[in-house]
Amino acid sequence: MAENQDERSREDLSDEISQHRLQEYRRKGMVFQSKELSGLAVLITATVTTFMMSPHVSQTFADLMTEVFKTDLSARLDLGAPRVIRTYLLKSLVSMATVLIPICGAAFVVGGLASFLQVGSIFSWDPITPDFEKINPISGFKRLFSFRQVIEGLRIVFKMVVVLSLVYLLVKSYILTSPVFLGHDLIAVGAYYGKIFKEISMGLFAALFVFAGFDFGYQRWEYMKNLRLTKQEAKQEHKEQDGDPQIRSRIRAIQREMSRRRMMQAIKKADVIITNPTHIAVAIVYDRNVMSAPKVVAKGADLIAQKMKDIARESGVPMVENVPLARALFKSVKVGQVVPRALYQAVAEVLAYVYRLRKRNM
Repeated sequence: MAENQDERSREDLSDEISQHRLQEYRRKGMVFQSKELSGLAVLITATVTTFMMSPHVSQTFADLMTEVFKTDLSARLDLGAPRVIRTYLLKSLVSMATVLIPICGAAFVVGGLASFLQVGSIFSWDPITPDFEKINPISGFKRLFSFRQVIEGLRIVFKMVVVLSLVYLLVKSYILTSPVFLGHDLIAVGAYYGKIFKEISMGLFAALFVFAGFDFGYQRWEYMKNLRLTKQEAKQEHKEQDGDPQIRSRIRAIQREMSRRRMMQAIKKADVIITNPTHIAVAIVYDRNVMSAPKVVAKGADLIAQKMKDIARESGVPMVENVPLARALFKSVKVGQVVPRALYQAVAEVLAYVYRLRKRNM
């Protein structure tokens, strides 16, 4: 779980979760996870596996002890004490391995699965990357006596007191009520105390499950709190993602100016300028050899329209006053788009008039 790296007042935090910070945390391997829940899963798995394997465990160690006690050690030691000790030590280790490997393997698999279900699929080198700040004695001393560590220590102490008290009460009640087994069969004694151990384990698991549930909820709450931003952090994140507002505004202004210049250059090659006559101007170009319909290459209102008409006069581009058509083109057609089919007839009449005017002047 990612630790809170700065002290932020609860009132200053927004209610919205920062998705950018969430992605950054996951990239660095900082995810919320309840170690109590994973540890409980491992403990339950190990205990259940041990109960399931109890016949095999009993038989394994019974065979080992039978072999040891039936062997005439005095005769074998004459062949060499180190050799005999190594032989029985190796057999003991093999017997322990056949018992512990399945138990540890099952606990390892379930522990990994419990972690995977909490955090999902994630891979990051950041948690194991050397960080000299973590071994700084001054920073370590501050973290050791921080409010978070004090609360964590009190939580651990409280958990230990509750669990040990519960175990003590359970064991005491069973011991006081247990019968006397003097002279009884060893298997019957083992079965009785195995049943007691099972019931004590169930009570212990129930208590640990409550702690794990609280820990899971607390870890999630703290993680989500760290994902919330203060007003200053939200402003800074917005700048990092979208750039400085002043810079973005300047870029947009430059882009608009460049677009305006290209539009003004296109006016010089236009076939006609349709005007309002004073407030709107729309430049039309049409080449029947390469175009399926006339195209609007420039348009503007007020000062821009006046600038367009000035360029048209300097370039010798004819201007035609048609108020309805100019308004319709200005509202419905963007620069670079072709004239819509509904306006074909009106634009065609204007172009035909311009072509006749050109032929007359030639």
